[in-house]
Amino acid sequence: MKFLNPDSKFMAVLNKISDVMILNLITLVMCVPIITAGAALTAKDYMCYKLVKNEEGGILKGFFHSFKQNFKQATIIWLVMMVVMGIAGFDMLFAYGLEGEGTGIVRAIMMAAGFFVFIACIMIFPVLARFDNTIKGTIKSGIHMTVAILPRAVLMGILYIIPPVVGLFWFASVPVVFLFGIAGPGYLSAMLYRSAFEKIENRYYEEHPEEAPEIDPVEEAMQRAINVDRK
Repeated sequence: MKFLNPDSKFMAVLNKISDVMILNLITLVMCVPIITAGAALTAKDYMCYKLVKNEEGGILKGFFHSFKQNFKQATIIWLVMMVVMGIAGFDMLFAYGLEGEGTGIVRAIMMAAGFFVFIACIMIFPVLARFDNTIKGTIKSGIHMTVAILPRAVLMGILYIIPPVVGLFWFASVPVVFLFGIAGPGYLSAMLYRSAFEKIENRYYEEHPEEAPEIDPVEEAMQRAINVDRK
């Protein structure tokens, strides 16, 4: 049976699914202490981007490499995020408690603002995982990236909201949410922001050709073949 061949597309899909599942479980475990959640989410996005680009080279090794490398910045950013999201959540609750004319508009504005904070927080971790910058620079870049790809960023936010909502209202889905609820949306999100990240990377390597990664001739030929097929 050809579909069971290790090099078949079917097996490639199964391997990718298993990688996402393992990544999800590692992320959950490393998020349990709460204080380490920022580094865990950064490592998750680091590996999701590599999975999308077929550069993984080992889930555990890559995850903990990013976890250690970005721990300090990710933890500080995570603490800032919790404060900001807490304020946004309080503002939304306050808006829902208002009465009188025009309160509907105020609620809509506060909901939109809260959702933007949420998707900006989602985007900051992939930016931290992929690019070297200061904490302030990373936060600013995450916000700028959110605005730059706003429709895709909104979709990313929806992707992250779906698993907990489905798990809450459909108990039978809880095992699936447990296995894929964080890394699954992370992988799909990486597909959405990949082109934007690659533009930034290509621009940087054009300015700093000495830092450009070496390309395997075989890999380059395969990529050209894939591009021809897409056309």
